[in-house]
Order: sequence, then C-alpha cells, then structure tokens
Amino acid sequence: MRKYVFLFMLSLMPLFLSAQNSFRLDTIKVDKNDSRNIHSNQDNSPRYTNEVKPRITQEEQPQLFSGGFDKSKLRFGANIGLSLSRNYTVFGLGPQVGYQFNDYFMAGAGLKYYYTKVRTYDYEIKNNLFGTNVFGYFYPVRFIALFAQPEMNYIWSNLTNRTSGEVTTEKGFVPSFVVGGGLRLGRSHITLNYDLAKNPRSPYPSGFYLGFSTFF
Repeated sequence: MRKYVFLFMLSLMPLFLSAQNSFRLDTIKVDKNDSRNIHSNQDNSPRYTNEVKPRITQEEQPQLFSGGFDKSKLRFGANIGLSLSRNYTVFGLGPQVGYQFNDYFMAGAGLKYYYTKVRTYDYEIKNNLFGTNVFGYFYPVRFIALFAQPEMNYIWSNLTNRTSGEVTTEKGFVPSFVVGGGLRLGRSHITLNYDLAKNPRSPYPSGFYLGFSTFF
C-alpha cells in the first residue's frame, strides 16, 4: 500500500514544480486603493535629466521691481509773473516738471526767462535772465513743505543814461541756491524763501521773500 502512495505522490511532483515556476507576486489580485498595489504607487512625474526643461515665460517670471516709471506721477507747473506800470515792468515764465516719488518727496527740473525794465529819473535798466534749475520738495508731514532749488542763470543787462544816452552792458552767469519752508496746500506751496548764494546780481531779493508754486 505504501508503495502505491509513494508512486502517486511521485507522479504529482512535475505538476507541483510547474505551478511553483509560474507563481509571480504581481499576479496577485490586490484592490487598486490598497497600499500593496505596486502599480498605483508609481511616481509618474516627469524626470528631467538631459532633457531641456520647459522655458518660463516672461509673464511667469517673478518681478524683481514692483515700481518703475509711472506717468501718473508726473507733475507740471509754471512760475508766471507779470507786472506792468509806467516805470516798472516785469515778465517771467518758468515751466517746471516734477516727479512724485512717494508721499514724502517730489523732485524735478525747470527753465525760466525773466525780463525786467526799471525807469528812474536818470537811468533806464533792462535785465534779461535765462536760467535752469533742479528742485526738490520734502514733506515731513502732509501740510508742511521744505524746499531747495539750486540754479544757474545767465543775465545780460543794459543800463542807459537818460541824459547822455550812454549805454553800459553787463552779462554773465549768476548762481543761486534757494531754500525755503512753508505750507503745502494740495499740490500748491506757499513758502518763505532765501537765496543762500547772495550774489549781488541775483534775481532774488537780498533777504527773505515769499514764494508760491503749484503743480498739476
């Protein structure tokens, strides 16, 4: 009897070995949400080795500077003076262009032309002035303005003796450095100014004087 059992077991051995050789772990049926599922846990993200990475467009690049030139911050102003009388005539025009950098500071540059004619009993004086300047306004608080304006002016003047008719001409460059402080009213300024250069031919008074400017 034992002999027949042994022979039966021996005959089943090839079938058993064949089943062992065909056994594979990946053929085991596992739920797709199971952590043991080797197919669902594969990382399908792209790998960049020697391949060229996608180029980042200009719109996607981070902006290093959020500021830049803003046309809405430009400020335009002008100094205009006109006075007419029999013995005294003054005409002045000075366009100014500024840029409002922030709530505390505005700076810019400008040009100006002044013509003055003064007639006395003995003399007639005619002055012409052409100048350039840079300026800055600092606002420590909303309604206070501090002002500085260095400038260079070219002046040519004629002095005529009304009795003899003799004419004396003078010309040359005249520097000025005007500082001031006062009130800020919107985009207008009323300041008490002073010319630190104190040039004898300065177009400004020798002491303090009142100044007014406005920008749009």
